Amino acid sequence: MKTTFLQAAAVMMLASTLTGCGNNQKDGEKTTEEALTANLRQYVATSTTDNPAIFLSLVKSTETESSMVYTAKSLNDKDTLALQIEISKNIPGGIFEDGEVNEEKAFQEGAIKFSSVGEESDNFVKAIAALYEEPVDNGMTDAVLEPLVFSSNKTAVDLTGNGTYAFKLFFANSVGEEAEVFAELNLYNRSFKMWAKDAEQHPRILSAFTGGL
Repeated sequence: MKTTFLQAAAVMMLASTLTGCGNNQKDGEKTTEEALTANLRQYVATSTTDNPAIFLSLVKSTETESSMVYTAKSLNDKDTLALQIEISKNIPGGIFEDGEVNEEKAFQEGAIKFSSVGEESDNFVKAIAALYEEPVDNGMTDAVLEPLVFSSNKTAVDLTGNGTYAFKLFFANSVGEEAEVFAELNLYNRSFKMWAKDAEQHPRILSAFTGGL
């Protein structure tokens, strides 16, 4: 009987320890997301340049079978801006080692997708409209944006690592030719950055994000 009692006590202690570890892991995950959200940067570092970049912090990620879905946020003064950015796990390198374009693999439709998370995405559209000094009447479209993606990388994109990857995105819009946007995914800093090829793209970018097709 004594041995049985000691065995039962040991099992209860082990179960308690495992339960505690599980709770700590969940708390840790929550703390990480909260910490990233609490330390959001302003969406643009400076507005003095002719072509400022837009910064977003990747505060949360969800994995699917074929992609990683990121919640990306930043601030415009005290207003929170946000987008959902889904990135395919299967983006190959688009540039050969000698610098030549890999015509077969460099371009992929919808390898990076953008979608609204509601009011904070509407804030994103209003913020870039003010940045570009362009009028806007609508918030972000409910449609999923699937630009043509050019991979400016010599290696395949590894979303499980801490690499930095460059892309060029081509957004369909109702204003003119496809809006050309450069993008950088920095997995070490957990950030996503975008900037227009030039000022001519500004109304096209707004048209794409407001659904003016």
